[in-house]
Amino acid sequence: MAGGQTIIIKKVEDDGHHEHHGGGWKVAYADFMTAMMAFFLLLWILAASDEEKLEGLAEYFTPSMSMLRGGGSEGVLRGQIVDMAGDMQASEGAPPVDVPDLPDFGTNDPLKAFDSRLRDEEPQVVIEYLPADEAPPSAEDLRTKAMADAASQVQAALDRRDAELDAIEAEIADRIAETPELADIGDNLRLDRTPEGLLMQILDEDERPMFATGSARIVPQTRALIEIVGETIRDMTHDLTISGHTDSLPFARQNDYGNWELSSDRANATRRALLDAGLPPERISRVSGLADTQPLFPDRPEAPQNRRIGLLLQYPEPGLGAVEGGR
Repeated sequence: MAGGQTIIIKKVEDDGHHEHHGGGWKVAYADFMTAMMAFFLLLWILAASDEEKLEGLAEYFTPSMSMLRGGGSEGVLRGQIVDMAGDMQASEGAPPVDVPDLPDFGTNDPLKAFDSRLRDEEPQVVIEYLPADEAPPSAEDLRTKAMADAASQVQAALDRRDAELDAIEAEIADRIAETPELADIGDNLRLDRTPEGLLMQILDEDERPMFATGSARIVPQTRALIEIVGETIRDMTHDLTISGHTDSLPFARQNDYGNWELSSDRANATRRALLDAGLPPERISRVSGLADTQPLFPDRPEAPQNRRIGLLLQYPEPGLGAVEGGR
């Protein structure tokens, strides 16, 4: 080429990736900014306006409604007009209409509609309480009541027990009195109430022995007395202990049979007589011979009354148990 100048031509191919995007997002962004501007403008007007302007603004946005009934025009106001203060008045020629009490929607004090601190409403406080007679009991009251209930139950149990023991004693006495052959040995039966239970003792006498001398053979009158006792208490549920006792006079045989053996054999013979009278075997909890270790009259250990059979009708709990069952 002339002058030796080289011309370079650069060809750029457009692949279509740099096309202009649509402008719809600009419209949405403009609407958003307009709304934000209007919102902040409203906040500024409210903050910059005095109380009088706020009242006017509240009156402007306060809805008006008519719920009047009666005569008047058939229009919306039914012959009524609204003055500048917002009160309803009857127009000329319209019959008077009773105006009901309608809500003012803040027209009396518009600021109260915007600021709840200006309202003179007193909080409604509802106090709920139980009357004094329905107040829940304290722990001390519950403890006292529980102790009183327990004492009442124990006393009721003792009353039932005493009543049944009275019935037992009366029945034994009546049956002895109704049996002619026992008329002479009624005093040989002694009943005592102890902390452990009802103790029924059949005592020996010089003229009226319970057993044959020096043996465990029960005499007929003593057997009849034991049968009366057994029949009276056989339907009860309490355990029965049997004990044999002797006096302090020495008694011995050539085979060393003494008071210990004699008291034990007499107690066991009494057990068999009670079983013959219908007493359940499981009711008898213990049979023992005590010789002369527990005399009825300690100051007279040789007295014949120390020779005796003891029948103890045990309480369910010593001193406290109630007598259960019965005839």
